[in-house]
Amino acid sequence: MIEQKNESQEGPFILQQVANFSASFTEQALRSFVFADEEAAQFNHNYIGTEHLLLGLLREEEGIAFRVLKESGIELQRVRAAIAYIIGKATPQPPSTERGLTPRAQVVVTLAISEGWRSSTDHYVGTEHLLLGLIREGEGIGAAVIANLGVPLEQVRSKVLQAIVERVSTTEPPKDTIKNKSNVVTCRIDDQDMSAIDALVEVGIRSTRSDAASWLIHTGIEANASILESVFETVTEIRQLRTKAQTIAQQVGKKESN
Repeated sequence: MIEQKNESQEGPFILQQVANFSASFTEQALRSFVFADEEAAQFNHNYIGTEHLLLGLLREEEGIAFRVLKESGIELQRVRAAIAYIIGKATPQPPSTERGLTPRAQVVVTLAISEGWRSSTDHYVGTEHLLLGLIREGEGIGAAVIANLGVPLEQVRSKVLQAIVERVSTTEPPKDTIKNKSNVVTCRIDDQDMSAIDALVEVGIRSTRSDAASWLIHTGIEANASILESVFETVTEIRQLRTKAQTIAQQVGKKESN
């Protein structure tokens, strides 16, 4: 069953920020963002990171992501406990605090949009795509918690993709898998476009320059200007956070093995 789409952006600040991504999120996906905001508030955090996105997906029980996570043995209380151990609670925040996505969480959402474009004909973004984005990003605390609960990230990804295939097979007519005409296009691009392509590859949104160029042509650089701006801003920060996230993951693994 396809998750219902909703164009409304009313609600907490996080929904206003999500609206800037120029994507069509399902009602379940939007609710998961709201739940992520609530979870961050419970920890007195003034931001929404990948760990809060994971908690939001676990609280949105109507989404495909919840079903896959539950089948994988990833439960809400266990994830909360892991996050409490890794980060803990901060000092209380004012009720009016506007919590926005961290740079890494923004990358997760960007990857989710990419997954939505690849796996759905109407290019909506559901909870399944958010989970795929979290896994593809792979270095945030959310992904580290899943891995350290004993569930391989690739296993979760495979289950999500299988759920998508099962849904599509029951809601969409079969499509030709082989095309006779060539899909290869040769073109010359300017320095600004090449910088955008290299940035997408560097942060892991796409794996190669060709893949990045194809994605940009598909979605349009101008239509995703705000996303690309966020990508450029996070390249430097991701390099710094990568080492920190790996260290945290190792600490959690050692703690659970003792």
